Amino acid sequence: MAIVILLLFILQCGGCQNISHPPNVIVAKDGSGNYNTIMAAGFVSPNNSIAQYFIQIRQGIYEEYVQIDSWKMNIVFIGEGMDKTIISGNKSYGGGIGTYDTATVGVDGKGFMTQDIAFRNTAGAANFQAVALRASAEFTAFYRCQFDGFQDTIYTHYGKQFYRECIILGTIDFICGDATAIFQSCLIEVRKPLKGQYIAITAQQRSDNGATGLVLQNCTLRLATPDAGDNVAMYLGWPWGNFSRTVIMQSYIDMLINPRGWIEFEGKSIVQPYYLEYQNKGVVADTKRRVKWASTTNDPRIVSNFTVRNFINGDKWIPSTIPHHLDLL
Repeated sequence: MAIVILLLFILQCGGCQNISHPPNVIVAKDGSGNYNTIMAAGFVSPNNSIAQYFIQIRQGIYEEYVQIDSWKMNIVFIGEGMDKTIISGNKSYGGGIGTYDTATVGVDGKGFMTQDIAFRNTAGAANFQAVALRASAEFTAFYRCQFDGFQDTIYTHYGKQFYRECIILGTIDFICGDATAIFQSCLIEVRKPLKGQYIAITAQQRSDNGATGLVLQNCTLRLATPDAGDNVAMYLGWPWGNFSRTVIMQSYIDMLINPRGWIEFEGKSIVQPYYLEYQNKGVVADTKRRVKWASTTNDPRIVSNFTVRNFINGDKWIPSTIPHHLDLL
């Protein structure tokens, strides 16, 4: 419980370390900034910029779909808090839109970074896949952000990505995709799914022996509400791709997942997935009944391959203004 309390304090700390830089432009719904919408500010940002371009987004609920195109490089969004600066949409698969295009915010621009913003998709569980964030770019970082959805909340589509001190809410495979992504010191909360559904927190999509994968380090996994786990089977994840790779290490699992830990993806056979747990704590720390195609290790040499330093080369691109552990704790 202590780790949860400490994490929540960090997430709510307004005086913590910040990406601090005078903004190039300010977005404000009340007209007090340079622009009223985020997309308007993004449109005037420079193309293919080598230098970072800072967009301050003042508090408010911005009901718009934000797209950071591939030629909009090194854009930085700075909000006023994940409970104050909110980008909200409601596109969904149930509404007739393909999963990729349901994203409230889609990032294709290399070097995108953001702090103190909430990304929401309010379509709800009944509308199935509904993405709050789709990240499809190299060297993207998200600090003290909230990702609020149900199924497919975060689509880590492509590229090296880093998430630090974020809150992620969802139901089915709500952290998914084929990026090379690390979630460090994040709070991952499971919502109650539709009747008859079960929870799978992650769905990694690696289809070959490439470098991609999902890593959860020093995270807390728990129920969003006390009844979220009532009569619901819960798993850490399932393999979306034939060579899916997911590592959960040095984390606190504060919910009763199925002792098998992981489950096969519906309608697909298991080929060669890589699922690894290392030094996790909590009510399901015992891994003796895990599925045969997953593994547990106590060898730090093995999991050192999945640190910020070695897995996403974070020592070369994550700025000092975003706290991060380069290695194991």
